[in-house]
Amino acid sequence: MPYLKIQTNLPHLKQSGRALLKEASALVARELGKPEEYVMIALEDNTPMVFAGGDDPAAFLELRAIGLPEKGTGPLCRALCDLVGKHLGVPFDRIFVNFADVPPSHWGWKGETF
Repeated sequence: MPYLKIQTNLPHLKQSGRALLKEASALVARELGKPEEYVMIALEDNTPMVFAGGDDPAAFLELRAIGLPEKGTGPLCRALCDLVGKHLGVPFDRIFVNFADVPPSHWGWKGETF
């Protein structure tokens, strides 16, 4: 049920994007203590994006999950920024991360809610 969407203004990330997706899936599962079978990761490259008045490389990450631990978001933010920096070269000061704890009744899978 964790879903991470990574948006960036960097273009055409075929090879680096694939590696980022796989590593992000394992990282989210491990950090949230969820089976990787429930984790979904999306990457949207080439997104028109201006941050701090400029169009230098930037990224916006949204992580939604059921039972997202409020106290665990700091270390998780750092790990996600490290990951994006490693794979895409986006500096920390050009990355926003948004966390959302979703109630089980607002998350569906296999035609039912949790």
